[in-house]
Amino acid sequence: MNPQHGAGPAEVQRWLATLCDQSAERVPDPVPPSLAQLSERMDLLAVPDVDRGWLCAGLPDPGRDPAIWEALVRCHQRLFADSADMTAIPDWPDAPTTLGSTGRYFYAHLFVLALPLALERQRQLGIPDDVIAATFADLGAKLTFYRLAHRTGGFDRQRWIVRHFRGNLHRLGRLQFERAVLDLDAHGGDAAASGGPAHGNPVLQVHIPEDGPLSPSACDASLTAVRQFYAQLFPGVPHRHATCSSWLLDPQLAHHLPAGSNILTFQRRFTRFGARPVCDDDVMEFVFHVKPGNADLSRLPQETALQRSLLRHLRAGEHWHMAHGWTDLP
Repeated sequence: MNPQHGAGPAEVQRWLATLCDQSAERVPDPVPPSLAQLSERMDLLAVPDVDRGWLCAGLPDPGRDPAIWEALVRCHQRLFADSADMTAIPDWPDAPTTLGSTGRYFYAHLFVLALPLALERQRQLGIPDDVIAATFADLGAKLTFYRLAHRTGGFDRQRWIVRHFRGNLHRLGRLQFERAVLDLDAHGGDAAASGGPAHGNPVLQVHIPEDGPLSPSACDASLTAVRQFYAQLFPGVPHRHATCSSWLLDPQLAHHLPAGSNILTFQRRFTRFGARPVCDDDVMEFVFHVKPGNADLSRLPQETALQRSLLRHLRAGEHWHMAHGWTDLP
């Protein structure tokens, strides 16, 4: 099926039209990489071996796949044109399933093509190479999680990885940090009432990669390094607080885990505030790699104390909740 010939299903045409209708300032168009360049980019992005052949074979070509290539160019423009606005995350829809692997890897191809310009901007900011590598390796991690959830190759975290490529998010050791402005309306509560940041203050949002234990010493090292890191990059923006929004801050976990567990130790770093919406789907996705709405609790793994605790709570008819918290940076 060749969408550029108008022979594709209507949903493909609508998806392509949505991407191509994006208005964006001009930035240099991506250039198809050589095989050697593609291999180097996949190394930096930590693309798993099982996905490399698919990425290489399916990379769209402007002559062979003009409609898909035009959509990639427009997404490339939007990716970098809005980088000054930290809240302007493109609402890029997943590709229709009728596109097969071309659609499943579309946004992975976008970021492979966008890597040279992203690296140029990172290096202009003075980001060290080890931080760049740790940050961009998250794309490979998301390819792995897609395969675990869907039992096939693909990538569907396009809105998340935008942050990395715009230079708004970096990984420093165990944790990731994203520059943001605190929006108390979005959090449903006031952090300043407990001594935290006020609405509109610059904050660093803490994100927790799913790739290892959340040891106190590793978190200490990340939180200690981050304030100086961003002070050097953005000396005119005082980052005094970090915030975190995660099911890992749900106070109910204290009823299921040992007091000295890494998760509860991590919780105690933060002062909670705001609303606590249900987020069972997040638990299913990040702990069990199950697509939302597809969880059969009786068939999920119970290999760790955390997995057993999470499932015991859900089987009792209870829910897990996202909690928001703030902490002073060292």
